[in-house]
Amino acid sequence: LQQLKMESWSVEQVCNWLKQRNLGELVPKFREEEVSGAALLALNDRMVQQLVKKIGHQAVLMDLIKKYHQQKSGLESLTYCCEAASQNFPEVFSGSTDRQMLNSSSPVEQKKYLCSAENEKGLIDHRVLKQKKNLKSFFARHTMLQWTSSYALPDFPYDVKCILAEKKCPDHSMRIRIIEFLQADMTKYLEGSLYPNSQQYNIVVNALLQAHPFLDEDGNGFLLWKRALKDRFKYIRRPIEDDEQVLRNKCKFGHRRGQRRKSSFAENKLADVQGQEEPAHLKGSAMDLHIKWLNQEYMKTQRNWEEVDNRMNVTIEIRRKMISDKAPLKDILRLFPFLRCPYQLFREFQLLTHMDIYKKTVEILEIYSENILSLYVVRNNPINIMLQENLKQHTEEDVLKYMKMTATCLLLPEVFGDDSSLFAAVNEEVKAVTPVLEVKNPFNVNSCEFALYIEREELAQLDDCTMALAALVAAFHVFDIPCPKRIHRTLNFLESLIFEVRNP
Repeated sequence: LQQLKMESWSVEQVCNWLKQRNLGELVPKFREEEVSGAALLALNDRMVQQLVKKIGHQAVLMDLIKKYHQQKSGLESLTYCCEAASQNFPEVFSGSTDRQMLNSSSPVEQKKYLCSAENEKGLIDHRVLKQKKNLKSFFARHTMLQWTSSYALPDFPYDVKCILAEKKCPDHSMRIRIIEFLQADMTKYLEGSLYPNSQQYNIVVNALLQAHPFLDEDGNGFLLWKRALKDRFKYIRRPIEDDEQVLRNKCKFGHRRGQRRKSSFAENKLADVQGQEEPAHLKGSAMDLHIKWLNQEYMKTQRNWEEVDNRMNVTIEIRRKMISDKAPLKDILRLFPFLRCPYQLFREFQLLTHMDIYKKTVEILEIYSENILSLYVVRNNPINIMLQENLKQHTEEDVLKYMKMTATCLLLPEVFGDDSSLFAAVNEEVKAVTPVLEVKNPFNVNSCEFALYIEREELAQLDDCTMALAALVAAFHVFDIPCPKRIHRTLNFLESLIFEVRNP
């Protein structure tokens, strides 16, 4: 507890702590604002947003502060329980010493004890083992009770909250989202372990059904949700190869063909995995078959989209490994050509962020179109002038709405003073290397064309401005492409609305 007293830290100690957590960029601002340890612990979401500009740094900082509070409260409660237990069961914690044994026993027993101690040099007394076992079981029971009493359901995202508030029976995709959040939350409570026990599964499912009784369909919902939660943990554990606990359990229970149920084999296998650094795309013939099938299916006109989704799910770790290793984009698209399809691009974004980017983009353009088109800064812009001329030729409400949303999309860089050539090339040739939109005849309903370009190569044809804007933002995240400085204000505005970080 003495080591955790962050409240007494000075400003310099806080700055050193930030550097140790790879948050050195925040040090000048924290020094300027004189953030001490007590001030750090008192920060709320709004203060963090004012101090820290990058969303990633905001999330890391808030998570570190939250973990500190949890760790401190856990240690305080554990210390209290240990003190109480040591008063009630002193023999469990301290054990009988040799002096007590000699004083309390008869001369014959003393002689036997001394002889056994002399003859068994280096051997552990069985009483010590028993005491350690008792102590271990006590701490295990305490940890379980603390986990049970402190567990609370996670803060679900907005769309899930809406479904739960309306007491609607969730569809399959919504069920998966709920299970994903429960699994992530359980892993956090289990301090990173991916092996909950049956009681912990029961605790979580009971908490879910007590908070939302309508999820218990005909009284059989408990078993269904528990089974789904167990399957989710199995799905998470399946591709993991570098976690010692996961690997040993795989070897112990014969998870894969050819493995034997011997602990020595598990240790040898663990050493082999740690000693090898095999490329992600060479993990086995099963993955090769998935990639080959995806390439063959992409060439067909009638595609089995359900199977495509399943195989893209299975191979997502390979793609993320290649992208994180900065593999050429051509190689990634050659192995996974379905990333050229807007639907799969949006789906990949949703797997990474749990956000429906297309739906969010529709809301953004609908809400902000009138405000943006009325701004003085875009009044004399060629795109706005072109829009006003085309609006006179149409009277249908849907067409007018679509044309205004298109203009809003194309005028966003002008509103924020960014370089529009890095955002969209309207009736021009694409010159930017980063993701950019090619737009032809934007206000001609019959001949307008949208396309997404990356590295001056066409990635996908897009149906309308909404799909084009969603694909542009998704491409930066899916392919892990750094945002150019001359367009970062526009993308920051869009991301703040998509991720519901703050009100821009």
